[in-house]
Amino acid sequence: MSYPLVKRVPHRMLGDMLRMMLSERAYFDLTLEEGRTLSRAFTAVAFDWRRTDAIYLSPVGSDVEFSAAVTEQGLDVETTDGGHHLDWDDVTELAERLAVE
Repeated sequence: MSYPLVKRVPHRMLGDMLRMMLSERAYFDLTLEEGRTLSRAFTAVAFDWRRTDAIYLSPVGSDVEFSAAVTEQGLDVETTDGGHHLDWDDVTELAERLAVE
């Protein structure tokens, strides 16, 4: 598998969700609305990374929060699996996938 990627997953209480995977062990389960919210945030920082220094989301269907530092080179995401760097191409691709999935 090539990472990052987004796929649909079922949740027994919340219905269809999006799993944003940075690696096999580092992923975030998002409601469809949370996916759209991150998509808009990713699009905004990819357009002008100087406007904010961080992106944060506490997904309702997951025990893991999404926290990323915005840098000139992309996003540095903190996960329980360690840090993951997303370059701007990755960020733009995730924004597109989260918006349409």
